[in-house]
Amino acid sequence: MSRRDEAASRIPFAGGALDPGRWTFFENLGCLSTIGSSNDLARELIDVYFEEDQALPPTVLVAEAQPGARGRGGREWKAPKGRGIYLTIVRRVVEGEPVSVVPIAVARWLRDALEKASGVQAKLKWPNDLYVGRRKLAGVLSEARTQGDDSYLAVGIGVNARGAAADLGVPAATTIEEEAGGPVEVASLVQAVVDRLDTELAHPDWQREVNEWERLSVHRPGDNLRVRRNGEIVTGRYAGLDPAEAASLQDFRQCYHQQQLDVNGVE
Repeated sequence: MSRRDEAASRIPFAGGALDPGRWTFFENLGCLSTIGSSNDLARELIDVYFEEDQALPPTVLVAEAQPGARGRGGREWKAPKGRGIYLTIVRRVVEGEPVSVVPIAVARWLRDALEKASGVQAKLKWPNDLYVGRRKLAGVLSEARTQGDDSYLAVGIGVNARGAAADLGVPAATTIEEEAGGPVEVASLVQAVVDRLDTELAHPDWQREVNEWERLSVHRPGDNLRVRRNGEIVTGRYAGLDPAEAASLQDFRQCYHQQQLDVNGVE
């Protein structure tokens, strides 16, 4: 691609620009100033394609602000304008792929992309959060939609990028700027993250993702965990992830999938 073609493909966003011409997997890009929730928009988009009996190409939806952003269990996620990475990727589920592994893989790819772009070294906390020390930097939320034999997975990403964490009004949070000790550009970070997702999703290797996630996880076998399942607090010792991407607690001989619980802490 010539410099002229590259410049023509760039789309203004968040005071910078995104270049979708670098991607081989993603075919659609939607850039928004403000949207309540990119995951909600993704769900609506999937439903439109279901109604029209059409195939939705791999899509990226990114916004400068998401006042209706949420985390697992409907918890509020602060996403003020110009302060973070707020995006959702939408892709059709391929027959036979381990759907439950996709969000933990996305969390790892996100973690690696942020380290390469900013130098910030985060750890992964089950099921798919990024932490620096005891402070949360980012989260990943996946939601599936199915009609007949067709399923789509919308994976939302939220990263605290700019400013001081105290300004977010969220306990135990951090930002890339706070950890890196210098300024960052949101558009450049978005480009770096989507570039990595595009590369990985073009040729996924799901079999290695559980081991890769555990290598970068804050959890170690034998760690005492408190988890909440359906409002009930359960404690046990972490025994790792099984190939179905379930967290195993040895004391109870049970496996807990990410859709069923939240990890409250490590003791």
